[in-house]
Amino acid sequence: MQFRLLGPLEVTDATGRWQPVTGPRQRVLLATLLLNPNRPISVDELAETVWDGVPPKGYAQTLRSHVMRPRRSLQTSDPLRLQARAPGYALEVADHELDVHRFEALCRDAAEQRRAGVWMAVADTAERALSLWRAQPLLDVPSQLLSRTVVPRLEQLRLQVLESRLDAELRLGRHHAVVPQLQSLVAVHPLHERFHAQLMLSLSHTGRRVEALAVYRSARRLLIDELGVEPGPELARVHQSILSGDDLVFERAA
Repeated sequence: MQFRLLGPLEVTDATGRWQPVTGPRQRVLLATLLLNPNRPISVDELAETVWDGVPPKGYAQTLRSHVMRPRRSLQTSDPLRLQARAPGYALEVADHELDVHRFEALCRDAAEQRRAGVWMAVADTAERALSLWRAQPLLDVPSQLLSRTVVPRLEQLRLQVLESRLDAELRLGRHHAVVPQLQSLVAVHPLHERFHAQLMLSLSHTGRRVEALAVYRSARRLLIDELGVEPGPELARVHQSILSGDDLVFERAA
């Protein structure tokens, strides 16, 4: 089976057939079990997540009814997949079956390849990680608790692996190719200095030095206006390198 959380929750069986999880609380329940695989989660902990910290009276009985439908659906493929196991329930999930696990493993691989300076491998591995990302994680899972505790960490990982892929593209001399994406990224993440620095580098290497300097001025003004700070050392170093005409390359610490 395949379980996907990097976007709307999706479940497919061994034949690739989609297994719908229609109830909102059932989606929260299944997502919670998927994020804590292969170990029993207590009824109390599940109830806290399913009802966003305000479980109703008699929640243990209600929770059992919420478990029944996904349990029956999963039992079609594997009778032992979702089990009652003290003090609650456990869902058996192999690493390759869950997109979050594959994404995290690829992010780790890309970081190791980056430290080794194997840029072609970094570009390939990072792209494979990013291809798993369909939309905001847990998009149709209505849980503020999961949104606060899980989504920010995954989004931070995505930004890090995206940075690594773009650094690899720049190291490989693909400056023209990344300019449009970086222009979009600085618009979406205006306070993310790394993307500004990467855009400046790509513009400079494509003969667009004036535009690269304009990116710095815009980023500096935004940082001062929004955060009251000057650009960090990396962005300042790239700016100085463009002014002095030095050969530009990122030397980011591992």
